[in-house]
Amino acid sequence: MNNFLRGVYIIWYRDLLRFWRNKTRVVTGFSFPVIWLLIFGNGISASLNLPVSSLKYVQFLFPGAIAQYLIFNSMFSAISILQDREFGFLKEVLVSPINRSAIAIGKILGGATTATVQSLTVLILGPIIGVSLNFKMVVLLIPAMFMLSLVLSSIGVAVTSRMKSLDAGQYIFQFIAFPIVMLSGAIFPLHNLPLWLDILTKINPITYAVDILRRIVFENLNLPEPVIASLSPSINGETIRFGYEIIIVSGFTLVLIFLASRAFRNA
Repeated sequence: MNNFLRGVYIIWYRDLLRFWRNKTRVVTGFSFPVIWLLIFGNGISASLNLPVSSLKYVQFLFPGAIAQYLIFNSMFSAISILQDREFGFLKEVLVSPINRSAIAIGKILGGATTATVQSLTVLILGPIIGVSLNFKMVVLLIPAMFMLSLVLSSIGVAVTSRMKSLDAGQYIFQFIAFPIVMLSGAIFPLHNLPLWLDILTKINPITYAVDILRRIVFENLNLPEPVIASLSPSINGETIRFGYEIIIVSGFTLVLIFLASRAFRNA
């Protein structure tokens, strides 16, 4: 067990060092939520009517922008596996005494940690768009953001463990990330949707992770519970409870970590 945990730590720590040394990644990545919130969010806010008159679209988009940033950072962090494969580092790691499952879990934790740290910078945009920050909201958001990052990092590791080409990996991740974002409720409210689109949003586990972030932010805006519930996913007219959403996301995370570890063992 000690060797397993040591292997996880080594891989996790290496990913953190790689992230820390790549300042360009941090700076260019932060431009995405800035453009999305300040330009797109404010631009469309004037023309889109939400079912809650006291809520601006840019405020609705704020937790969605955090989720989008997490999605792309978490999944694309797994690209480092393909980079390591091309430069020969992965081959050296695979022939080492480190358990392959430990390598996979270390990569998952590394991707989730760096994505969460990067996404914390998005919070400073909150006061600019009318979302005030307080200690309680930030403390609740951090584990919720990390939970979402774990899911997405697991997807990334599971996919890249079977791939050989770096170029192909980038296209595959774009193909996966885009529908995940669009079907998660990060961009538009999940109400009055066509039946086929409503079904797709319900079976997307990321939908519930995004709603966890949104509930935490909206409670900080002192919105009434019925108002928050009206913007949350529902089944047969019944809003899915916050606790159930945590169970759904946690269960899906454990399944994906298992699948990612298994895929890496067979790589």
